[in-house]
Amino acid sequence: MIKFDLHIHSIASNYKEDKNIVDDSTTANIRTLLTKLNENQVALFSITDHNRFNIELYEEINKILSAPHCEYEHVKAVLAGVEFDVKIDEAMEKCHIITIFDSKNDVANYKKINDEINKNLLTDKDAYYNKESFEQLLYSIGLNTILIACQRKDINNHNGHHNSLSDSSDDVEEIIKVGYINALEYQKPKVQGILIDNLKELPSPVSLVTGSDCHMWSCYPDHDCINRNADFYHSKAKILPTFKGLLMAITSPETRFNCRENNNVLYLKGIKIGGEEIPFKNGINAIIGENGSGKSTLLKFINNKTNDAFVKDIIKKSQMDHINTVDLTKVKYIGQGDIINKFNNKTLFASGSESNFKELDDTEFMEKYKQFAELLKDNISIRIRQKTALDSLKNHYIKYNPDLEEKNYYINIICQDGFDSIRNVHDDPLKKLRKIIQDLKVIKSEGYFVEYLEDITIAESSLTKAYKKIKTKWSIIEIESKVKNIIHSCITEYSIKVSENSTSKDKEIKDYADKKQRLIGAIIKTIDLNSKEVASITVPEICMGSSKNAKGGFCFNREANYNNTLMLESFMNIMFNKDYNSLTAITQINTNSEFVSALRNCSIESDIQSKWDTNYQKFINEATQIKEYITDGADKHIGNTLGEMSLSFFKYYTQDSEEWNVLIIDQPEDNISNNNISNQLIKYFNSIRDTKQLIFVTHNPLLVVNLDVDNVIYIHNDDKSITFKSGCLEYEDETTDILQIIADNMDGGKESIEKRLKVYGKNN
Repeated sequence: MIKFDLHIHSIASNYKEDKNIVDDSTTANIRTLLTKLNENQVALFSITDHNRFNIELYEEINKILSAPHCEYEHVKAVLAGVEFDVKIDEAMEKCHIITIFDSKNDVANYKKINDEINKNLLTDKDAYYNKESFEQLLYSIGLNTILIACQRKDINNHNGHHNSLSDSSDDVEEIIKVGYINALEYQKPKVQGILIDNLKELPSPVSLVTGSDCHMWSCYPDHDCINRNADFYHSKAKILPTFKGLLMAITSPETRFNCRENNNVLYLKGIKIGGEEIPFKNGINAIIGENGSGKSTLLKFINNKTNDAFVKDIIKKSQMDHINTVDLTKVKYIGQGDIINKFNNKTLFASGSESNFKELDDTEFMEKYKQFAELLKDNISIRIRQKTALDSLKNHYIKYNPDLEEKNYYINIICQDGFDSIRNVHDDPLKKLRKIIQDLKVIKSEGYFVEYLEDITIAESSLTKAYKKIKTKWSIIEIESKVKNIIHSCITEYSIKVSENSTSKDKEIKDYADKKQRLIGAIIKTIDLNSKEVASITVPEICMGSSKNAKGGFCFNREANYNNTLMLESFMNIMFNKDYNSLTAITQINTNSEFVSALRNCSIESDIQSKWDTNYQKFINEATQIKEYITDGADKHIGNTLGEMSLSFFKYYTQDSEEWNVLIIDQPEDNISNNNISNQLIKYFNSIRDTKQLIFVTHNPLLVVNLDVDNVIYIHNDDKSITFKSGCLEYEDETTDILQIIADNMDGGKESIEKRLKVYGKNN
């Protein structure tokens, strides 16, 4: 972060000043200004005189600043500039436009600026350039420029007298939109607030900068010894002190102006290759280069994922080493293809072995439909038994025969059908109550319930009493069942022995008695069955089957098909054929053949139970099938495509970043459209640039140029030996020009640079 001031005057502005306030602001006194700039730690500045350019002054400044062991350690560079008086709309007033030239501190370029101004020199202090002559002047000079218009008030205030852009144009927003003006200069903080509000609807942020407008150097940063800049503060930008650096800030104010220092304390400082250090910034680092150059190998080396033989070979040949290491638990690494694999495995948002989607409890739903299915089947079964019992009476007849009414020598004992088949009605309730009591015992041992331990103990005690009472009733029936089973067994054995010792006459009498008893039993059974009231069928209530887990600005939702839905129709359609898929039709079934016809996929009576179970299980499987989806903070569904989920993945991990300090990604642009990269992904990465370290490999120039990365590392592989060049976007020296490297080595790199910078490179 450096301070800059692009609005300082010298003696060259004297023709417009009537108070002699610039008389001492001369080349001979330049050290006075440099001392003041150094005291205020201003690294970059410009002498922007009114419609004049002082070559001698600039040459002297460059001579002083380039001297070995320059005493002005904080002052790094000066940029060529002029404050022009321009009338944009002839029907309105003039405004001041500070014009910064890309002169590269070349005397020949200084001469171009001065010569072209002198060809049409303004001599009257009220004189100005019209829009056409101003543009022609800049075109004649032929240097790239940054235009900063003065704006001392609301952009809708057009009353003149302030030399503001709004005094010379009735549509300031439009001039900014078309890129005619690159930035606005204000002086008072309250004006900055007004301008921010004025321009908040523009599609991209507008650069707002301060300028001291100092005329008397000995009073810097005040205007002069009388007119003080009481509220003035210097603009700061994260740039190199060059024209290109300033242009980077102007074209990306949200990432360059008045940024916070990164407070991340755990970060990678870089690695060594062949003894040379590749520095990493505590911010955003982009690694670029051709396929096979070793970019991914670099990331694997950082993350200690070096098991592959070819990776080991490159590391050895390139003599890679760490400058420092960071606890890998504080490093989140997303390798190439990881997102696709996790997307396919539905583990994209999992944290370790734990899913962000909470488990669903289907117990209530399954219990309700289990009871419903059993009741429905019992209903059908009872009707069939009733009808079967009535029909069976036709088969039970006997002709009275007094000869066979006489008694046998042996006592005839008959065991009625179902004598020992006793259903213990207490069985299921006892099991349910036992499970509840066991669950309560587990709950009592959990720390959360300590506060409620007394209430839980009381509930457990009451349920235990009920359990014991039901257990007593259950035991009585169990004993009855065992006794009847013994009796049945004894009667059977007795009947066998009697049969072995009976005469023919005895057997005939017994057969007659058995037949009479079977008739009586059939009549009793029929009366008993048909006197029973068939239980009414109640449709299960709607159940809730969903879970929500709010985390990291998202909500992870899991929802079963039965959630908040009446499932009767689905149940009937899966269980029964079309003519029987209503409760009315089902309650008319009273024969097994009709049951076979009704039950889906059933063809014979012996398959009724198995098909019933199969169909029921299919219904349960479909009803409890889960769909997972993610919503954002506004409860808006996030799409389920790979691209949409990839974008959401990065949003999630940049917002929920408490567990990591360094985020390393191999090709984050994979599966994401350029539109979403520009509008979304860059925004997510920007949100952590001042708090975390981000290192990524990319082939997409948008993620380098538009993201405005802090550090570009260009990797080149020569016979498996890695070489590199690195620097911020605006960095250039005798051997390295980062923007040119991007233009030459990334598809669409040149276009991305030109689109962002608009004017820079127009002559290339």
